[in-house]
Amino acid sequence: MTPKTAGKGTTWKHSEHVAWRKVAGEAVILDVDTAVYYSLNGVGLRIWELLGERKPEAEILDAITSEYDAPRQRIAEDLERLLRRLKKEGIIAPA
Repeated sequence: MTPKTAGKGTTWKHSEHVAWRKVAGEAVILDVDTAVYYSLNGVGLRIWELLGERKPEAEILDAITSEYDAPRQRIAEDLERLLRRLKKEGIIAPA
């Protein structure tokens, strides 16, 4: 476990107070409590979709590694950074 997220076995979900739509290849995410919106494209969109399926972090890492041509370590670091940010913003929570 890292101090920032719960660990590779953790399953995350979209927070109850967010609404989102896929628009022109992006996830447009609205926090309905704060009226702040976020957008994710490319790999971020794919990760968001996998979070919606309540996949554990390790499965998300495996999926992204198999779908994109990048070193696994780099994908793992980028995934960790994105999950940390989404958690900090309150738009994901442990499932």
